[in-house]
Amino acid sequence: MNLSELNQEIYIVLTTEIDKETACKLAYLLLKEKLIPCVTFENVESYFWWKGNINQSKEIQLRIKCKKENVNKVCNKIAQWHSYEVPEIIYFPVSANKNYHHWVNSI
Repeated sequence: MNLSELNQEIYIVLTTEIDKETACKLAYLLLKEKLIPCVTFENVESYFWWKGNINQSKEIQLRIKCKKENVNKVCNKIAQWHSYEVPEIIYFPVSANKNYHHWVNSI
């Protein structure tokens, strides 16, 4: 595989949810609306400031893959459906191989 086959841009959107059940519901809603082709989950432990106190929480991180044209829609839907008052919504472009890029953009 040469480098030109790897410069296919897609987006990763990261958010966290309180538990696996809630994360799955959010993922399903995004998938059902065909805004994303894929999401993966990871158990994470977060430390953060909230309402003047340092807090700790075990959460589920969603690593959402989407095409460039859907980033705004995906972020807006996460904000709308998320269980947190202030959800983490982080997104960034990444390079993917040609076949994966094609698959992401086919949805």
